[in-house]
Amino acid sequence: MSCRELFPRAVIGGYLDTAAEGLPAPGVTEAVAEYLREKGRGTPGRLRHFGIETEARALAADLLGAPVTDTVFLPTASDALNILAASLPWQAGDRVVTTDLEFPSNLLPWLALRERGVDVQVVASHGGALQLEDFTAAIDRRTRLVTVSQVSYKTGAWFPHTEALGDAVHAVGGVLCVDATQALGRCPVPLAGVDFLMASTFKWLLGLHGAAVTYMSPLLRERFALAGVGWYSVDNAMAAVRTGTYDLKSGAACLVAGMPNFAALYAITASLKWLLSLDLAVERKRADLLTRHLRERLAALGLPLLTPEGDDYTSGIVSFEHPEGEQIMRQLGEHGVVVWGGDGRVRASVHYYSDESDLQLLVEALQKVLAR
Repeated sequence: MSCRELFPRAVIGGYLDTAAEGLPAPGVTEAVAEYLREKGRGTPGRLRHFGIETEARALAADLLGAPVTDTVFLPTASDALNILAASLPWQAGDRVVTTDLEFPSNLLPWLALRERGVDVQVVASHGGALQLEDFTAAIDRRTRLVTVSQVSYKTGAWFPHTEALGDAVHAVGGVLCVDATQALGRCPVPLAGVDFLMASTFKWLLGLHGAAVTYMSPLLRERFALAGVGWYSVDNAMAAVRTGTYDLKSGAACLVAGMPNFAALYAITASLKWLLSLDLAVERKRADLLTRHLRERLAALGLPLLTPEGDDYTSGIVSFEHPEGEQIMRQLGEHGVVVWGGDGRVRASVHYYSDESDLQLLVEALQKVLAR
């Protein structure tokens, strides 16, 4: 049985919007039902909840290739970014380097730091992709943080230089942050050189809303002054004397202030088990080929592509510019094709449950829609 046959919506055909909303992996529905059964038991069900949290962290660490002590789940990628922004020792004159290909969640926390005298430098993309030399030109002795998406939500370009970028950032004492929301579960996500990373679980990881895989390196943990503290982030929160000092949990566990979203963790446990059961190298190769085919077909229609050409940049996303992107999205939906449209562009995305028939449906529907 192919991956596609395990996803009822994918079998219908024309689903090309994982970059916005992934289809739940096999086992997710049953996992959420298990959560509800355990929740229905009241307090005794908590033992299973905590066990699932432990299992989910181990599976996420396995997918990342990271120690489990450095891997946790936060409520959202936006929460992870805001915790990072609030927990570094900023001074007036410090610099953040970001890019023009970032989702708002990876821009707004840094723009807010301008009120504290922090300079925000935006690296410009070229042809839909980012170049290492443009980053290094923007990095100076004032740079405290560089942040970049592993895959751009806008153009779909995969960024191949995180390790070299990390070296450049560390040379001036800075931190490298990577938003892997549009990559993890679909594309390689190398951790070499990365200090802080997050990825939402409801897209390519095929889970639910309400959780984000978050990684923090041991080196960053040593210099991290956690801004928000809760009972879940400290050791022995229920000690007899709680009005004096406290000790944060070791590793990334200190980032979690309160009770996790257990329903989302049950779901991601199931989806990660399924993803890790695949031969990911084989699945990625097949999906990458589909993505390149999609780009070629859209280019043949004469559409102004945002997605750069070249294997080094291939992810699961192909985008093109169009002033009526939202209208095209709606009209494609009338033909049974689901993509994302708005912000002057249309975006299609290819995951492991996609096949050539989806591409054909999109191209045929696009030809009809554009002919109007």
